[in-house]
Amino acid sequence: MPERRGVQATDDIKAEWSKAYKVYLKAPGDRFDKKKDRTARIDFVAQEMRLTRKQAKRRIRNYEAWQRNIKKGIANPLD
Repeated sequence: MPERRGVQATDDIKAEWSKAYKVYLKAPGDRFDKKKDRTARIDFVAQEMRLTRKQAKRRIRNYEAWQRNIKKGIANPLD
């Protein structure tokens, strides 16, 4: 089965991932504890975008995986 990474997601979905990740980066977190930092940031994304925590977490995770796949040359960046 050929690789189809990043092909299933439409451009507007990828744009939503990017928006969520930008909010994630500007979110306040705990500088001294990695796990609490990520949790606090994901909670902030959920509040800002009016999503459940699970939806926010999935958007962040999808964005990070998409960027890894771009780096590996498997997926294409957003045009």
